[in-house]
Amino acid sequence: MDTTRRELVLIAGGTLTASLLAWITADPAAAGQLTRGSRIGEAAVARLEDRARVLRRMDDRDGGGTVLAETAGALALMSALLRTRSYTDAHGTRLYAAAADLARQRAAALFDVNGECADGAYDTALRAAHIAGDAALGANVLAFWTVAAYNTGRLHDALAMASTGLTAVRGRATPRVEAFLTSRRGRARAHLGDPACWKDFDRAESLLAEADGHSDPDWVYWFDEAELLGARASSHRDMHQPGPAADAFAQAHTLFDPACVRTHALYLTRQADALFDQGEIERACATAGDALDLAESISSHRTTETLLGLADRLAAHNTPQARDFSDRARTTLAA
Repeated sequence: MDTTRRELVLIAGGTLTASLLAWITADPAAAGQLTRGSRIGEAAVARLEDRARVLRRMDDRDGGGTVLAETAGALALMSALLRTRSYTDAHGTRLYAAAADLARQRAAALFDVNGECADGAYDTALRAAHIAGDAALGANVLAFWTVAAYNTGRLHDALAMASTGLTAVRGRATPRVEAFLTSRRGRARAHLGDPACWKDFDRAESLLAEADGHSDPDWVYWFDEAELLGARASSHRDMHQPGPAADAFAQAHTLFDPACVRTHALYLTRQADALFDQGEIERACATAGDALDLAESISSHRTTETLLGLADRLAAHNTPQARDFSDRARTTLAA
């Protein structure tokens, strides 16, 4: 174990985490290929792909703060292997695809934790996807870059990214992938106040109805009816339509996969915000409390910041429910 640790630290440039070390050494064949010889093979490639897959789900469950160091360490290891080792063309394609996904995950985590649109990390992910020859994976990178862009005020950049990603896959990807990318263009349009967003959501709904039975890439597993309803609801909120927003968020709430804790917490917070805008203070407090129950178990500044903003708004209402939620949110999240 000590020899393996030293070798991996040298390869990864000092970014190796205990979790990543344990993950690799749990498969002796993969660890042996990574630390000995000049050529890496199936065991190592499959193990690294599996790590990227696990981190995707960890992010959904626990938030960006839990995967930021892990994605950075795995990406550093992957980059070093790509530079210094030999591999078959097929394995190289898979390694670059995994590196693209890890770089995308790291960029998304930087946004979730710091509110940062990490252009450099997204660009790295896009370049790696291009080398892997995977247009759909590149479009996925653009879809997440879109979110970071429109949340940091770059609305026209966001629309350009979303449109480019959708053009790259239209008619050449599974219905679920195309539905996801169509909904991201809808979100970008909604941020610009463009009513054409509703056509995108309708189109995405039609595509999603055809999604079952297709062989989707693993990275789109999370996009389902609940996510699409949440995107539509968020767009109603952006377009200053709190009634339809609250109704659509309530529909999404009944459909969420329990594993998608971070997104569920964020959408419950937005639902509470829409209820507040309608003057339904008691329901807003109850829904915000449900969001806070979920947020306590994750590491997502994006969700925390939104809940604290809602707590400030509710504090202006002198009701027991509003005071209780505001006090609890500040005590639980302000630190």
